[in-house]
Amino acid sequence: MGTLRLQTSDSAPAGHEGEIFACSFSPDGALVLSGGWDGYLRAWDSGNGSSLSSIAAAAKPLSACAVSPDGQLWLSGSMEGMLAAWDPASQTSKWTFMAHTRPISSIRFSPDGQSLATTSWDRQVSLRRVGREREPRVMAGHEDIVAGCRFASAGRQLLSWSYDGTVRLWDTQTAREVAILGDHRTRVTAGDVSPDNQWAVTGGMDGALKLWTLSDMTEAGAAVLPSEVRGLFFLPDGCSFVAADAEGLLTLLSAPGFEVQDQLALESKTQSGSLAPMGDQLAVGGEDGNLRFVVIEGFEEAPLAVTVMQGVRQTSTGFDRLFGRIRVLPTYRYACPACRAETEGTGPAPGGEFACPACGHRLRVATTLAQMQPQ
Repeated sequence: MGTLRLQTSDSAPAGHEGEIFACSFSPDGALVLSGGWDGYLRAWDSGNGSSLSSIAAAAKPLSACAVSPDGQLWLSGSMEGMLAAWDPASQTSKWTFMAHTRPISSIRFSPDGQSLATTSWDRQVSLRRVGREREPRVMAGHEDIVAGCRFASAGRQLLSWSYDGTVRLWDTQTAREVAILGDHRTRVTAGDVSPDNQWAVTGGMDGALKLWTLSDMTEAGAAVLPSEVRGLFFLPDGCSFVAADAEGLLTLLSAPGFEVQDQLALESKTQSGSLAPMGDQLAVGGEDGNLRFVVIEGFEEAPLAVTVMQGVRQTSTGFDRLFGRIRVLPTYRYACPACRAETEGTGPAPGGEFACPACGHRLRVATTLAQMQPQ
């Protein structure tokens, strides 16, 4: 059983003036980026909760933010639909442009850091290549505000949810809709995908929670929270998740039965949230402009899910070349969520549970995918 505990801070942090509409952990979990009503981007130390720096990013409120997988970019999205990139070291603007005609509701980087997705009140989901952000591939289908999205299957699919009550799955290679998983009776306001890509969970304005099985696109269960769902976060074990409602209540639940493991009531209403890469900490943006850190305990020994990419490598000896022969060796690669070290090898891909060769943390294969291109 897991538990939730509010992390205490030695000093009162300098928060936003107004609501925190978005927050995002850095890849190493050391800091959290937040964006709020005051138009500022703020960086927070996740260890002690202190405010590290701030950038006056926009004249209008910021509605979305993200940190790139390599930590080299901070992104902000505004209520005016402006998408901007910032250099964390110099805290200067690298570029900015109008990405949507209405507020940007979320910014998500793909696991490999090569693409990002933006969603908006303009009913659009847009896929963008890093370095070519001004050339989006638009995925149209939602009939109302798209409230958010999450990448799945190592970035090959994208889950989105909307005020039109639907939850949709998209193929990121073709930018086409794969399926409509189902619908809620009211606006869908939050969602997440389990690290093993087995499940998706979504929540609505009426507090309804729905669990979806991604393999067959069916509903696997349902439950109801006391108020509007503002955030959903799957933990590394793949079968536990935290649900945050509008009144500041955090509930730790188990899938697929929705058993309650623990609950924690915060002092402020919840506007946004972000889960640390290790799944041991949750940052919650409040209506009062403060960011609160919640420690998630009880999962320290749970193996972290990894996606293994399989491919092939062509090789030949001088003797092989003499006879025009080419040997094909199977290859694999994966990245450890704990230390972020990438491992590559030849031969059969690892299966089941195993230890990261770099840090020793227990890992488990969540998904095995074929590489898009041979090595």
